[in-house]
Amino acid sequence: MQRLEFEMFANEILSRLPTKCVGRLRCVSRQWRYELSSKLFAIIHYHRTAKYEDPKVITLTNSSIDLLNLINGNVDISSKKTISFPVDTCLSNLTILASEYGLLLISVHWLPNELILWNPTTNKFKNLCDKKPKHFFDFKTDAVGIYIDSSNDVKILLLQRRMDHIVPRVYSRKTCEWKTLTFMKDPDLGSLFLYWLSSGAFCNKVLYFPSAHYWTPAKSYTIAFDVESETFSKFPIPQSTNVIGRQRSFLKLRNTLHMFIVLETPETIVKLYKFQDDLWSEVLSFSNVKLFFSYEAWRNNLDENKGDTWSVEIDRCGIMDIQIGMKESQYLGDVVTYKGLHNVASFEETVVSPI
Repeated sequence: MQRLEFEMFANEILSRLPTKCVGRLRCVSRQWRYELSSKLFAIIHYHRTAKYEDPKVITLTNSSIDLLNLINGNVDISSKKTISFPVDTCLSNLTILASEYGLLLISVHWLPNELILWNPTTNKFKNLCDKKPKHFFDFKTDAVGIYIDSSNDVKILLLQRRMDHIVPRVYSRKTCEWKTLTFMKDPDLGSLFLYWLSSGAFCNKVLYFPSAHYWTPAKSYTIAFDVESETFSKFPIPQSTNVIGRQRSFLKLRNTLHMFIVLETPETIVKLYKFQDDLWSEVLSFSNVKLFFSYEAWRNNLDENKGDTWSVEIDRCGIMDIQIGMKESQYLGDVVTYKGLHNVASFEETVVSPI
C-alpha cells in the first residue's frame, strides 16, 4: 500500500519537477531511485515538463561534444558546456541520426556500423546492434526514426535498403528485440538514394520520411509509417514544376506537419507549407536566405547573428539561415529544427532511459 501511495506521489507530484531536480532526488533513498527511474515515470515527466524547459543543442565535432542553450531559435554560444561520449571511439566516427524525447540515435562508423541510443543528460546508452551485425546499418542508404507508441514503449524504426529492397525493422525498448515488418511493393521505393541520410519526422502517430525524388515533380511523395498499425503508405507532398531542383525538410509545429521546400531558381527561395484537412497550403515564403554546406561554416557565422535569423535543416544537405521578421517569428516561435543535421541536434533534458 505504501509503495502504491509513493508511486502515485511520484507520478502526480514529482513528475512536474525540472529534470535536474529529479536527478538529485534519486539520491534520497533506494525507493526514490527505483520509482524515479521507472519507464512510466520518465514518460509522464517528459510529457509534463519538456515544453517548459529550455531546449538544448548538441554539436559534435572531431574534437569535442558541446551542449548549448537554445533561446528563441538562436544558439547561445556563451552557454557552451563540453561533455564526453560514453563509448570509447574517435569522435570523427560518430554521426547524429535522430533526436526525440531527450534521446539521440548515434551511428558509429565501425565495420559493421553500429547504432547507439544515448541520453546525454543521464549519460545512459544502449547499443542497438543485434546478434547479426553484418550490414546492420548503412549510413548512406538506410533511414531511422524514433517514436513512442500508445503503450509508452520507446521504439526505433530502421529502414534497411538491401539490393533495391526495403527491409523495415522495429526495435522495442520494452522487449529489447528487433522485429521485421512488411514493406510496400513498389519498384520506385527501392531505388538508389531514396532514403539517403534520412531521418523520420514524428507527428500525430505517423513517421514521415522524405523521398529523394525532388527532381521529378510527378513523384512528389514521401513515405508515411503509422506507428500503431505498423503499416506503410505513400504520402503526397507539395509539387513545384518551375524549379531546377529542391530539397525538403519536415517539422512539427502546433502538432501539425509542416514542410520546408527550397526552390532553386536564380535566387534561393524557401517556402513553408502546412498539412491540414488533407491539403497542403503555403503559409510563409522567404527570399533572404544563406546556405551553409558545412557545420563549421554555419557555426562560424553564429556570432554574426543578431536574433533576426532562424536556422533550419535541408534533409541533411546543408543548413539554411533565414532572415525573419515579426510575423515569421511569431509563427515559428514554438519550433526547433536542429534535428539530425551535420551533427547538430536539438533535444530536451529528460530522464527517459534508452535501456
